[in-house]
Amino acid sequence: MRKTLSILAIAVFTLGLFSCESETSVAETENLFETLDPDANTGNSKSDDDRN
Repeated sequence: MRKTLSILAIAVFTLGLFSCESETSVAETENLFETLDPDANTGNSKSDDDRN
């Protein structure tokens, strides 16, 4: 009985992961990459905040 409940719980959690995934399109992904700063990982990023 305990093994059956464990398998059922895993199946429910797995289905929950897939049902909560947001649907994205290629256009949304391309727009995201266009808004990213290409110098963000090089240390040359222009930052408007005063935190250093």
